[in-house]
Amino acid sequence: MLLTTLIVAVCHCLTAVAQQTPPTLEVIRNNITNAVVPGYIYLTPSGIPFSGPYVFALNGTTVFNGAGKLSGTIHDFQPCVYQKKQRFCAWQGSTAYGYGSGQAVILDDHFRVIKALPGTDYHEFKIVQALDSEGQYSDIAHVTEYKQVRRDLSAFGVVPDNGNTSWVVDCHFRAVDLSTNAIIFEWSSLDHVPLSEGLVQPTGGINGRTKANAWDYFHLNSVTRAEGGYLISSRHTSTIYLVSSKDGSIVWRLGGKKSDFKLKGFSFDSQHDVRTVSSKGNLLTLSLFDNAYNTFVQPPKGLSSGKIIKLNKATKTARLVQQFDSPSREVGNPSGDGGSVQLLPKGNVFIGWGSDAQVTEHTADGRLVYAARFGVSGSSANSYRAFKAPFTGIKK
Repeated sequence: MLLTTLIVAVCHCLTAVAQQTPPTLEVIRNNITNAVVPGYIYLTPSGIPFSGPYVFALNGTTVFNGAGKLSGTIHDFQPCVYQKKQRFCAWQGSTAYGYGSGQAVILDDHFRVIKALPGTDYHEFKIVQALDSEGQYSDIAHVTEYKQVRRDLSAFGVVPDNGNTSWVVDCHFRAVDLSTNAIIFEWSSLDHVPLSEGLVQPTGGINGRTKANAWDYFHLNSVTRAEGGYLISSRHTSTIYLVSSKDGSIVWRLGGKKSDFKLKGFSFDSQHDVRTVSSKGNLLTLSLFDNAYNTFVQPPKGLSSGKIIKLNKATKTARLVQQFDSPSREVGNPSGDGGSVQLLPKGNVFIGWGSDAQVTEHTADGRLVYAARFGVSGSSANSYRAFKAPFTGIKK
C-alpha cells in the first residue's frame, strides 16, 4: 500500500512538472524558401504557466524567454524606437473583465526598465516620432486608460447594489510627450460617444452595479494617427471613429449603429488593431482584425479574419480589398479576444489571432505561406497581439 501511494505521488509530481513548462511554437507551414519575410516572432502568451514576453525564430526555436522578467500580466511586447535607439516596449499589470491597470514600459537591450508610464491600460502602447514646429524631434507615446465613473444607468435596466449609483467605464486615450511627460492630447469616450451606441449591454462581470463591475460600453482597443486626427477602434460599438486632434470631436464613424459609410459586400464586428495603410486624396486604406465575435455577445457572427479595406470619402462607401483567413477556418475557430494585423515588406501580412493561439503570414493576394500555433499542451493560451520584426538579442 505504501509503495502504491509513493508511486501515485511520484506520478502526480511528474505530471505537474510536465505541465509547468514554457510555451512552445509549433510550426504548421513554413514556405521559407518561397515567400516568407525574414524576421522573428514576438509573443506574450498568457493564461498558461511561464507566461510573459517571448521571441521565437521562424523554425519554432525559442530565442528569448522573458518569463518572470517583468511582473504581472504582460501584453504588447515589441521592438520600438526611443530617443533614436532601438528598444523594447511592453505593458505590465493586472487585468480583469477585458481591461487592465498597470504601466507601459520601455526597456533597454539588457531588458531593464528605462521609462515607465503608470496608470495605463494594455490596449495601446505605441511610440511615434514627431517633429514640432521648430523642427525638434520628439517621441510621442499613445496610451490608453480605463476609468470607472459613476453614472445613472437606470435607462439600461441597471439597479446598483445597496442603492448606490451605478458605474460605467470611461475609455481614455492620451498622447504623451516622453521628453517632458506632458499630455499633448487626451480623449474620453463619455465626452463624445453616447451610451446608446454600445452593442454590449450591462451583463455578467460588466453589469454596472458596482465599481468593480462597471459597464464597459465602449472598449477602446487601438489608436493610430490618420487624416490629421486619430482613428479610434471600439470593440463594444463595433465602430471605427476618426476624431479631431483639435477638440476630440467625431469627424466620421465606420461601422456600428451610426456608420457614415456604406459597407459594400462585407462587414466587421468587435474588431481589433485598426491601422492606417495609406491615404491619398479621397481614398483611405485601413487594416484591421475582424473578430466577428464578442465573448459578451453570443453566438459568433462569423469567423475571424484579417482585412484590408478602402474608404472613399467622396462617395461615403467602404469596400473589402483583401481578406486573410485562418488555416483553422474549416473547423470554425473564431477569436473572441485580441488579434492583430501587421503589414510587412514585399506586401506580406502577418496576423496574430488573439485568443485563437496561432500566427500566420500571407502574401498580398491572400496566399498562406506561414502558420504556427503556440502554447502548452493541454492548456489554452492567447497573445493579445503578435509582431514580426528583427531581433538582435538581449545583453547580459
